[in-house]
Amino acid sequence: MKSDLHKQLQVKGENYLLHKGYWVRAREMPTNGGIIDVWGISNIRDYETAAIEVKVSRNDYRSRSQKYKEHSAEYIANYCYILCPEYLMGLEHESPNWGVLWYSEKTDRLKLMRKPIRFEMTDRAKLGAIINFFYSGINKPNKLLNVSLKNNY
Repeated sequence: MKSDLHKQLQVKGENYLLHKGYWVRAREMPTNGGIIDVWGISNIRDYETAAIEVKVSRNDYRSRSQKYKEHSAEYIANYCYILCPEYLMGLEHESPNWGVLWYSEKTDRLKLMRKPIRFEMTDRAKLGAIINFFYSGINKPNKLLNVSLKNNY
């Protein structure tokens, strides 16, 4: 079960992507590298993708699943970030290719502490990520149907 802080940081991450031009965003996005806390695709920069992993504790960061995601980043997104509370981890952590976003409770804002490198995703990997987005249940057809029926009657 995710903590309230984890959920709050997912929303902050989603808003961060929105302000960076990622027009399609999802939380709990399944990818070939595992479930990503926040994922987005931009129509501004040649359909680049971004992934944000929220970490609220050091143990969460050191988990086996995080290490797996770090090694399969080119199948997850063009840009990968770790979002954590301020000072939870230093900038010299084990993921040198991932960006670091710190959340400050005092200002209720995110601060980009380190830019990520750009991972080259093949067209096939990007298509796979988009297919995962559509088949993930994030856009459940029965939910959309219920909304449209309510509006018509």
